[in-house]
Formats: sequence, C-alpha cells, structure tokens
Amino acid sequence: MRAETLITGLLLLRISEFHSLSEGQLDPKIISFSRGVHLFVKGIHVKTVAPKLQILLPAGLWMETCDAAILTCIITGLHTKPTHITWKINKISVTQNHTTADIFMESDGTFTALGLFYPTPGHELKSDDLYRCEVEQGGITYYEEVWPFHCEQSL
Repeated sequence: MRAETLITGLLLLRISEFHSLSEGQLDPKIISFSRGVHLFVKGIHVKTVAPKLQILLPAGLWMETCDAAILTCIITGLHTKPTHITWKINKISVTQNHTTADIFMESDGTFTALGLFYPTPGHELKSDDLYRCEVEQGGITYYEEVWPFHCEQSL
C-alpha cells in the first residue's frame, strides 16, 4: 500500500512540475496539488549486500578425474527467490546435469538456495576444468568458481 501511495504521489508531483514549468512558476520547496494539499516524500535508505556463493567439493572422491562426484553451490543472502542457478564449465553454460535443489527463507527475510551439478555417464569432472555457479539478482550476476585440484584427496 505504501509503494502504491508513493508512486501515485511521485506521478502527481511530476505532473505538477510539468504544469508549473509551462506556466513558469515552479517553487522547488513547496508543491501544491490543490489548495492546502502538499506532498512530502520521505526516502528510506536500504543497504543492499551482495549474496554469497560457495561451492562444496565432495571430500575424498577427487582423483585426476571423477565421474561420480556432485558439486553443491550454496547461495545465501538473496533478497528475492532466484529464478535460475546456472552452472558453467570453462565459461561454457551447461544446459543439463544440474538442478536447483532447495530454496528457503531465512529469519531475516533473505533467501538461501542450493544448486547441484552432477555429471552424466561419460562426462568426467577434470581437475584442470573451471567450474562456476552463477545466480542473477537485480540485473547483476554473482558467481563462485572452483578448480577441483584445490581439494585434497583423503587417504
């Protein structure tokens, strides 16, 4: 309701400015819509923080190549539900082999999303490939990248 009122008020303000400018009598401090009615616009400053992404590698499964590992991308601090999580290998989008596993709301009103990437038979995750998880929010793309060789093999 507040947003609708503010938008209506700003629209009326713009119309009033246009009308007053055409008559050459705009007072920037006081704008009246009719006798006794004034518009006061109060802005609310909202601090936005970029979402955080983290890719989890399966511990103990990495060798030189691996065809059974699942990569998990955890995205926290989203201000809206993500519509799509994208996976890329060496900057090339992967159209199969991934899914958005779960999206849930945190107590502070932000969202957390889990994205999974799993290889199909015949595709091996290679230690020299760059794996990237991306999410878009507010027209900005956020991402995290990993190389599997950063993961130590457990004995």
